[in-house]
Amino acid sequence: MVLFEKIKKTLGLSTEERDYPSATFATRPDSLYAPINGVLVELSEIGDETISSGLFGRGYGIVPVGNVIYAPASGRIAATTVSNHSIGIRTDSGIELIIHVGIGTVKLEGKGFKRLVESEQRVAAGEPILVFDDEAIKAAGYDDVITVIVTSPSLLDKVKLVGQSNTLFAGHPLVKVGDPLVIVKE
Repeated sequence: MVLFEKIKKTLGLSTEERDYPSATFATRPDSLYAPINGVLVELSEIGDETISSGLFGRGYGIVPVGNVIYAPASGRIAATTVSNHSIGIRTDSGIELIIHVGIGTVKLEGKGFKRLVESEQRVAAGEPILVFDDEAIKAAGYDDVITVIVTSPSLLDKVKLVGQSNTLFAGHPLVKVGDPLVIVKE
């Protein structure tokens, strides 16, 4: 049995709890940062009418490279879902946001998602908050885009989208964890 566990661990299939190290980056209280590495896309380019129309709020989509979502700012977990595909955060400066993994992934009923935080838990910018199985999402036929959306109604007209990069992929900026995405100016 020990040999089987060693093989599973080597292949990344261990049933043991994994430790996900935090990311470290400089932060400002009025800013949100990329929670995952990937290709930045405008919300209008996302294949979900509710998101692309801006009904939830303003922000970006990120086509992910990796499978760990990090807190984009320090604050408290404001909401979690039973299916673990999205997390709401209220930052220390009062910005409310939602991080949503995939399009239609609520239908996976939590399969392929592992939430690392609980509602009302305090998190620091760069702390791992969610892990997802990108291959399972794609195999089930869903889009794996991660959305980071400011949802605070009173702040939406103060949101400045600043995500950019000098490195482009198919005309879209590449971002890494901790790159600035949004500034909310009072």
